[in-house]
Order: sequence, then C-alpha cells, then structure tokens
Amino acid sequence: MTASRQAVPTRYQRTGQLTPGTRVASALFHLDQHRRAVENHGPLNVADGRLLWLFSDRTPRTLRQIADELNLEQSTVNRQVNGAHQAGLLDRQRDPDRGAYVFQASEAGLARFEEAVASSLGQYDDALAALGPGEAAQLVELLGKFVTAYGEVVEGSAPRR
Repeated sequence: MTASRQAVPTRYQRTGQLTPGTRVASALFHLDQHRRAVENHGPLNVADGRLLWLFSDRTPRTLRQIADELNLEQSTVNRQVNGAHQAGLLDRQRDPDRGAYVFQASEAGLARFEEAVASSLGQYDDALAALGPGEAAQLVELLGKFVTAYGEVVEGSAPRR
C-alpha cells in the first residue's frame, strides 16, 4: 500500500491496539474507497445507479414512494429523478387515479444499469478469483454472517458485548 492510500493513523494504531473491530473498520473503509472510485468512473453516476437499482423491479413509483424507499429527502429525490428523466434513464407519466407523476426505468436506463452491474460484479468476481476458490467461498460465507450480526447490533436486536 502506498503512503497516499494509507488511512490516517487512529489512536488505536498509534498505541498498537489494533483490535479486530479496528481492523474490520479499516478494511471496510478501504473497500468503500475502492467502491467509490468504481462508481465515479463507471457508466452511471451514484444517484442514477441507486435509482435504477430501485427501479430494476420494473415497479412504477411516485416521488414520495421513491423518497421513502431510498430514505432520502423529497427535494433530493425530485432533483435526482428529474435529472435521470431528462437523461432518458426514467420514463414519466401521470397516474390518472392520483394525478401524480409516476416514474419507471426506461429500456435505455435498464440497459445502462445492466451494463454497470455486469462491470461491477465482474470486478468482484475477479477479486474473489484472486483469493482462490476455498478462500473466496469462506469469505463470502463469513461476510454474510458478519453483515447479519452487524445489522442486528446496530438495529438494537442483539446485545452488545
């Protein structure tokens, strides 16, 4: 790892107290940096990718539904959805029963989304292949268990040790 890619030393690193939690946090920090680099250079920007992921189920939604499902402010969703619509990624029509606009992914939007997902998944597959089949399978299994356990802790359903 080059000096520019190293995380700023925390008090734990300076004192030599690298706990397993600190090591996991550091690894996830670096993974997030790599993931953001991919997003910033990918075929879709982050907001468009998030919207098209939501709409990949082909269910039309109102702006309010989109805001609720993405847990974003309605003003943010309004700006992002209208930008994606202008870029041809989303289609828009009036719901005759409610009068509100409903949005759904356009065919062009779904095609760009599939391209972005295929590229991203290919990079994950390449990184897993570098580990070898045994280690890759073990990582995937343990990561799934960790994410579940972490979710339970942060949602308050599991006791903290």
